[in-house]
Parts: sequence; structure tokens; C-alpha cells
Amino acid sequence: MKYQEIKAFMARNKCKVFITLIGLIAAVLMLSIGFFRTLLILLLTGVGFFYGSLIDKHGFGGANRVIADFFKSLFSRK
Repeated sequence: MKYQEIKAFMARNKCKVFITLIGLIAAVLMLSIGFFRTLLILLLTGVGFFYGSLIDKHGFGGANRVIADFFKSLFSRK
């Protein structure tokens, strides 16, 4: 395969390639460091992604306010 063919394949199948790489990384992590440590890494990565997207959308102070409001509504008595 030539570089241009590989590039064209990647352009046509972005999601397939991305998800396959995520699965490969998760499998290597599970085999090397264990299931629960891998779950912790994935959980913390997801929380970081979510918090980063809130900062992008609302700014730093707004993201903290959104999270605070969520926990207030979660633990408030009605």
C-alpha cells in the first residue's frame, strides 16, 4: 500500500480507525496494568474530557458554577 492509499482509507473510515485504536489501547492497558486500573484511567479521562468541554462552553468560572449547581440539585431535598 502506498501512503496516498492509506491516507484515503483513513479519510473514508475515520471513526472505524479511531474506535479500533481506542479498543487496542484499552486492551493493552487491561493486559498490562489490570482491569480496574484501566477502568479508573478511562473514568478519569472521561471526567477530564467532560470538564474541559464545560470550560470550552462556559469558561472556567461558568464550568465550576454548572458543576456546583448540578451537585446542589442532586443533593437538595424536595
